[in-house]
Amino acid sequence: MPVIDLARLLVNLSLALDFSRRGLMRHHQRVALVALRIGEAAGISFEERLDLFKAAIIHDAGAVTWPEKDALEAFDIQDPWEHCRRGHQFVSDVDILAPAAEIILSHHDRWRGDNPSGKAGAGIPLAARIIHLADRLDVLLTDREYILDQREPIIKQIQLLSGRVFDPDLVEIFMRLARAESFWLDITAPCLTENLLGLVGRQIFIVDLTQLMPVARLFARVIDAKSPFTHRHSRGVAAVARHLARHMGMGEGECLLMEMAGLLHDLGKLTVPEEILEKPGRLTEKEFNRIKQHTYYTYWLLKPFDDQLSLARWAAYHHEKLNGQGYPFRLAGSQLCLGSRIMAVSDMFTALKEDRPYRPGLSWAEIERIIGAQVQEGALDGRVVGALFDSRRELEEMWGELTIAGDRCELDLKRN
Repeated sequence: MPVIDLARLLVNLSLALDFSRRGLMRHHQRVALVALRIGEAAGISFEERLDLFKAAIIHDAGAVTWPEKDALEAFDIQDPWEHCRRGHQFVSDVDILAPAAEIILSHHDRWRGDNPSGKAGAGIPLAARIIHLADRLDVLLTDREYILDQREPIIKQIQLLSGRVFDPDLVEIFMRLARAESFWLDITAPCLTENLLGLVGRQIFIVDLTQLMPVARLFARVIDAKSPFTHRHSRGVAAVARHLARHMGMGEGECLLMEMAGLLHDLGKLTVPEEILEKPGRLTEKEFNRIKQHTYYTYWLLKPFDDQLSLARWAAYHHEKLNGQGYPFRLAGSQLCLGSRIMAVSDMFTALKEDRPYRPGLSWAEIERIIGAQVQEGALDGRVVGALFDSRRELEEMWGELTIAGDRCELDLKRN
């Protein structure tokens, strides 16, 4: 079974979390780098450093919409608890990341207390205290001023909050680190990613597909939580894609990879504002141009792993058409492998089955008519579509189970 570098994957996936109205921020990478530097200087153990990295690189996974991300850019956040709680719930279900859950829950806890978590002072996990300091430091940075010209005002502001907002011992460590120009230059260096991965250490993070699947499910939940209309979309595409892959004779390892690609196929949707995704009417040309970028970013975020897996191609080519009329790469015919063709059919079927802002979910007869017409136009693979139509009973049962599971998952997010 293929293996993959989990650290590299998390770093890449964190980029999807970092898109906002201001573009790609690299916030998670910078916070992780600063946190690891502080943790190292504080003398934490190797295992604690790994948990610190896992939490820091996805600490804001619970902020799923652009307005939520915008709110986090204020230094003194009014209500950070909701995204901490949601992020904790997302991560708790992933065994390989589970130690990061309690850290994420408390990463906005103030040293003096009065926190929704009920924790204060040394009762707040050390890693959460470190991430809180690193996170607020990064929020203070601006791209409108040279990095070294910002350090003195930032140091003074962090100092003022020592013992109230931040752990005073960690502030002392930060003060020592902040004397070096390299500490600040590293934060904005072009080699940020490699510097970060160098601090983590790579071999400990080599994992196989079975271990990675819960991580893919975590990001599918983040993606689908952007809109109530997509609360089960990625899981639906993944389930249909895996079923069709098996129906068409793919091996078990390929079926597993197809499911993972389905879970991550809309990773690039995190780069698209909700007001476009949830628009009830027809999109303008400019709005549709924004939609077209989502598969482009899915491809580039997953491309580093294509040497070991076909993940990027299978996940990102789902809007390409056999007749060359798809987007964004304008691929055609033999440029699209079986996995990509299966994903295109799985995505279209799932989208048609779901309620959308502009229409309710369609009946099986309507879906057959629309997808059949796509085959006639040379857009979709007739063999894959034939496998889809042959699987009506199984897919209807699967859809019912996904609906129940999706509704339960959405209810749990609201309750907890």
